[in-house]
Amino acid sequence: MNCNCCRDESAIGPIAQKFLDKEQELIDAAVKFLNKASDPFSGVINFLHDRPEDSSLPGLIVNRVLLGAFGDPDKIPALIRVLASHVHEIARKSDVINIINEHAAVEKWGQYLIKQKEKIAFKVTTEKGKLLLHDIVGLVAVEHGVDLPLEKILVSPPNLIVTVKLGLLRPQKVVEI
Repeated sequence: MNCNCCRDESAIGPIAQKFLDKEQELIDAAVKFLNKASDPFSGVINFLHDRPEDSSLPGLIVNRVLLGAFGDPDKIPALIRVLASHVHEIARKSDVINIINEHAAVEKWGQYLIKQKEKIAFKVTTEKGKLLLHDIVGLVAVEHGVDLPLEKILVSPPNLIVTVKLGLLRPQKVVEI
């Protein structure tokens, strides 16, 4: 076959512009969520949670949306930076957000190290009017050399109340957003 349709350079420009326009729509939507939220962490989580079910965002788009919404990588909340650092794709099914990473990784979050598995999932709900991430799978905090699987994160601006699993105990740590 001798087809010239793939070699038509003039078709690339309009297609690229459509992609840029869709990307800008996502950034604008994310900015609206951030402006409505009580804090930037809740804004990002609500943006991901309110996306259509079974729709996904590729990692490159996630990073472009975060940069577009916050303007500077240092303004992105630390936990969101940790979650988005190696992301391949983010999808939502019902109330569960699934993050598929390129590979397992370890990231610094304040005074803690966070171990990320290749697949991370958490359920998004509210508790007493506050955003709650629970049933967390794939995130482990390391403190003093001890691995502590994250159980839930309650957003109580300006803090996050993180509950970890330590056998029968469920200690909590308060971290700044």
